[in-house]
Amino acid sequence: LSVSSSATAEVFYVNNRTGTDRNDGVVETPLTILTGPVKSISRALELANFGDTIVVANTGVPYYDNLTFQGEKHSGDAVRPFRVIGNGATLTGAMVVPPRAWREATRDVWQLVPFRKGFFQLVRDGKALPEVRPAAGEKWTAIPDLQVDEWCVWNRSIYYRCERLIDPSTLDLSIARRSCGITVFAAHDIVISDLTIQHFRLDGVNLHDLAAGIQLNKLTLRENGRAGLAIGGSSTARVSESDVERNRDHSVLIQEAAAIALEDCVLDADPTVRQR
Repeated sequence: LSVSSSATAEVFYVNNRTGTDRNDGVVETPLTILTGPVKSISRALELANFGDTIVVANTGVPYYDNLTFQGEKHSGDAVRPFRVIGNGATLTGAMVVPPRAWREATRDVWQLVPFRKGFFQLVRDGKALPEVRPAAGEKWTAIPDLQVDEWCVWNRSIYYRCERLIDPSTLDLSIARRSCGITVFAAHDIVISDLTIQHFRLDGVNLHDLAAGIQLNKLTLRENGRAGLAIGGSSTARVSESDVERNRDHSVLIQEAAAIALEDCVLDADPTVRQR
């Protein structure tokens, strides 16, 4: 099935306050039943096709969502790229920890068994908390000493020190649950702009493979469990005017035969390169 680049591009609107995923997404303001913005960005991706544009309303409320761009449906061309315009909205992968998930391990230190293992992030009041990690070559035989609001990973569980006599279930604590904010695989000519992407278990943006002509403009990629941006396979991307900060392991992770150009970006650590 071929996709014609001469077809008229459509615009789909997203608003997580006034929208519903039953709507058609073709107008910014609700008009009638089923005519108005959709509620989730992922629903707009389902509706959009080659060369279309998705406009995200910044309502002040984060979008709890993750987005996958794959194939010609989510691609464009040099004249008419597939666009996502974020308007400064926030995309988050953090889910509130259920109150019953906490178990007191020792005095004021609480245990949480994560939903998935391997990468972690603990968030309080919308900000990632400081993590205590072993030094190079160090192996813990017990939970280390933690200060208030610090956490660590030991024996595949998260341990968090709370204020004296405070139950963590009464606090605004979240855990990075969704894996990646944006994943691109086998798609091309995509422009994503003006989004904050934070608190995902793995990466803020993951350009997995065969992602070509990807442009990321004015993004903030912060406090994700592995990298702000990971690019691999034979993917190519250009990133401009973006901030990559306080991600757990890497700012930018470049793997395999991938190539990336960084222009006017602020990184709090040098990119990690793992190329053959």
